[in-house]
Amino acid sequence: MSATTNGHDGATPAPPTNLPEWLSKITLEKAVRAQIGDFEKIISVTPEHGSSAGENYSSLFLRLLVDVELFDHTTKCLSFVLKAEPSNEVIAAILSRRNLFYKEELMYHSIIPKYEQLYEDVGKTIQFAPKAFKVDRDLGVDYILLEDLQKKNFKNANRLAGLDLIHMQRVLEKLAAFHAASACYVEKHGLFGEEFTVGVYCEANRQLLQELTASGAFLSQLKKWKNAEKIYEKLADSDNYLVDRLFEDHRFNAREFNVLNHGDCWANNVMFQHDAFGTIKETLFVDFQVGKYGSPAIDLYYLILSSAAPELKTAKFDYLVRFYFDNLIENLKLLQYHRPLPKLRNIHAALFRHGLAAYIVVSKVLPVVMLDKTNNADMESFMNDASKMKVAMYTNPKYVQVMSELLPWLDNRGLLDWK
Repeated sequence: MSATTNGHDGATPAPPTNLPEWLSKITLEKAVRAQIGDFEKIISVTPEHGSSAGENYSSLFLRLLVDVELFDHTTKCLSFVLKAEPSNEVIAAILSRRNLFYKEELMYHSIIPKYEQLYEDVGKTIQFAPKAFKVDRDLGVDYILLEDLQKKNFKNANRLAGLDLIHMQRVLEKLAAFHAASACYVEKHGLFGEEFTVGVYCEANRQLLQELTASGAFLSQLKKWKNAEKIYEKLADSDNYLVDRLFEDHRFNAREFNVLNHGDCWANNVMFQHDAFGTIKETLFVDFQVGKYGSPAIDLYYLILSSAAPELKTAKFDYLVRFYFDNLIENLKLLQYHRPLPKLRNIHAALFRHGLAAYIVVSKVLPVVMLDKTNNADMESFMNDASKMKVAMYTNPKYVQVMSELLPWLDNRGLLDWK
């Protein structure tokens, strides 16, 4: 997971400190004009931190409050969310090596607009993500500038509680539409570039992947859990071959049904807008840095096992997959997908083949999702297998309880037999 909040979450902002020097040079006339049309002048741009301590692991998030004077001399306040490379050189180097900002810029400014146009062409209006903008001049840094969804009353669900059935259904509806658009995009525009078909899963990133997937902290706790001896023995030496299996698992098979996975589809990267009665009006995705072309099993495991409420993860897993599948087929037909439609058994076969993806989610992603806010939460702590954050992740009683149900479920399905 990219392990960040998305800057739209409405958390109480901390006072701005240690702001980058380039921020004072930013000008937003193009972005303001795209939002409200012509205007007299920009009066001021005031930055606020967009996420609180312990909720932002890998990027700088700022909310930019822009006071604008209109032609009638009244003023209007606009708000944008700015996501930029961090000042920490180690983390910035990791982000650069993984092409994360480049991929996200492609998604927001090129690929997602084409997805939405595919639906527009068949008479359906759909939005997948917040609107993206450009600053007026090159700042010499990687950044993403977005509309502030908080101003439209979008919020994250409670990641600690997990998504209830209705919220899961709304996310899966949008995810199915997103996946269908990606399959039809390939038919119309050709295959995605290597940044999406290969991504981070190449030999050049072996050491980085070994650090990101190191299982020592997880396994040292697993060994202590009740009735986990056989599962521990099965996974005890997994660090020796896990990265090689990741390379194999993420090598897309052109003979299978493939989509562009969101890649980081968990509760904090989904925004909900509700009406006055609490009914969901709209669901949008954010954070498109780690999209990967391949089996939809990747996103299905990621979303359901990381973000569904604990009572849904296994009990409703097959139902949720069926719900996704029905919506996927509906959208593929609407978009006039020309290739053979996938069958439900194809999706389940892919889920069984990609058991490693399920293990990665429950051992690396879920403990972060279930960890209450901590000031020790940052990318370096996440990559340090002996950090206080890692210890807190794997000793969290709520996580241990959920895993007491998840691990046997995974094992009984053969999803841990990927050695």
